[in-house]
Amino acid sequence: MDTYDIVVAGNGALGLATARALSLEDASLRIAVVGPKGRPAGASAAAGAMLGCYGEVTAALLRTEQGRAKHAKSVLASRLWPAWLESINAEVSAEQRLAITPGTFVFCNSKSGTIEDASFAAMQKALQESGEPWENADQNRIPGMNPTGDARPTRALFLPGEGCLDASRLLSALTTLVEQSPNQTLIDGAVTRLDVRNGRVTGVTLADGRTIAASQVVLAMGVGTQAVLDELPELARRIPRIFCGGGTSLLLEAQTPSLTHAVRTPNRAFACGLHGLPRGGNRLYFGATNILSVKPMTRTSPADMFFILDCVLEQIDQDLCISELVGWQTGNRPVTVDTCPLIGGTSLEGLWLLTGTYRDGLFLSPLLGQHIAKRIRGQRGLFDETFLPERKPVVLWTRDGARAEALEHFMAMGWEHSIELPKIGWHRLFERTYKELLDSLYDELGEEEFILPPELLAIAASNRKTMVPFFRNYYAEVRKAWS
Repeated sequence: MDTYDIVVAGNGALGLATARALSLEDASLRIAVVGPKGRPAGASAAAGAMLGCYGEVTAALLRTEQGRAKHAKSVLASRLWPAWLESINAEVSAEQRLAITPGTFVFCNSKSGTIEDASFAAMQKALQESGEPWENADQNRIPGMNPTGDARPTRALFLPGEGCLDASRLLSALTTLVEQSPNQTLIDGAVTRLDVRNGRVTGVTLADGRTIAASQVVLAMGVGTQAVLDELPELARRIPRIFCGGGTSLLLEAQTPSLTHAVRTPNRAFACGLHGLPRGGNRLYFGATNILSVKPMTRTSPADMFFILDCVLEQIDQDLCISELVGWQTGNRPVTVDTCPLIGGTSLEGLWLLTGTYRDGLFLSPLLGQHIAKRIRGQRGLFDETFLPERKPVVLWTRDGARAEALEHFMAMGWEHSIELPKIGWHRLFERTYKELLDSLYDELGEEEFILPPELLAIAASNRKTMVPFFRNYYAEVRKAWS
């Protein structure tokens, strides 16, 4: 049996950033980073890696104390990125050095619902209150954008302090740092179980039967974390459950230079906004869908392929119809039942969680990695631990508020998919149909204490016969755990 001081379970952005931060805290620590080499179902490898916190602001985010706390962590993370990349670049080859493509254009158009307008206004308000630099932009002169005539942007702003980088290059550089370290080891495998003795963690067991001993374990496995927690049911039911936000992204090779900055809409229709990112040369990244489910999505579907291509050619650049298809990418964002992250220690001594970050894991990785590293070393962290793993699910919504928000998202989905019904009054019919669906779903869930967030309604609606009893039973177990 191999023995280490710390096992970091997970080789995505959060796991690798944690290993990096621990090594910087104490270079003598023996650290094992465990994860399958191909990162199947992981979020990081398929991510666009937009480095922005204000571009992610929504009206719903800033309405609650917990949402504002999440935004505050994004602000902290944005300040750490320059020094974080500088430290990485100092230790890798010239070919592996990383650079941020600066600047992000945020635009609205008529291809979504009013929820996009509300988030755009919230974004502007947050920027004004923070003093962060931003400027109104000419929506018809965004470099690299050439949408169809009926999908022209209606407004736009430019965020010079935000931007993007290549996620695959980031993962490659961080992996190299682990490989170069004399006290860090990459282990190709999947953690399936925690080894526990007398109320403390003693190591992990892998899918192939190998065991690794360690007195500290960090679970940073994204959506894979839930299966490991389920092996300890008494602990698992005290931690908000993790679901999968499956997403598809696309790489194209344009014939001529195209986007020079990140371009994106606000978040909309139960998903991150439509976005396009330069990836060096004429290569471009576009994303992304967001389909919430219980099990990870491992392959993209023709429906997702068609939807993204249609959005890109219609809303960003119609001339990309003659570009070269490089490939499709599929990943799964870890989404907790209350949509808040799981950050910190647990009642099982030596076990730490770093997951549930939804769309923000890669962007937050320098902050969260350094925070957990300091906490493991017995030091004060970088922020107040407002999202400790063991907690009742945070209630962010009233039932009426959740239904109203979900209805706005469903309406936006209709616009995005160009649903065609009788021209006169079709939207009223569409709205009434989804309102009845949402009302009946929440009534059937019958939950007064814990309100299922709008984002997770799609899971219940997709398989009502199975998932409504699932959520009712889940919340009953939560009450038992905290009674």
